[in-house]
Amino acid sequence: MLVKVMSVFNCNSDELFNEVKKSKSLLYIAKPLVKFVQLQNHPLPDLWEEGKYLIKMYILGFIPFGNQWIVISVDDDIKHIRDNGYSKLIKKWDHNIYLKDIGNSKTLYVDTIEINAGVLTLFIVLFANIFYRLRQKRWRKLINNKFDYDA
Repeated sequence: MLVKVMSVFNCNSDELFNEVKKSKSLLYIAKPLVKFVQLQNHPLPDLWEEGKYLIKMYILGFIPFGNQWIVISVDDDIKHIRDNGYSKLIKKWDHNIYLKDIGNSKTLYVDTIEINAGVLTLFIVLFANIFYRLRQKRWRKLINNKFDYDA
């Protein structure tokens, strides 16, 4: 099943893409619905680069949801990041972030996520709809705070 969430943000697409490529942005925008914990043998890079990263997930920050593989590819030319991730529960978590400059220092930001979790797919899709709307709300807050992660 596919989830798609779009927003227009008041910022330059190059500036936003630089922030999207930071792994700390994932940790920030996922709060409070999901907490990601790095595993010692799979640290997250400062900037996303092609590779596989294993993280532990907690729903609402404290409910264990197991480990998840984040499988990253980045295309700077078209401002696209893909996480073709998976876990024991979620066989396919193909998350794509697309950014497009639409003029006047505005950026179209699009999250698309293709999900296959067997019998849990519908529940995971419902959660993803909530989660990605919250993420885009958190992006808006971060942009309004001039990318100050502590504000």
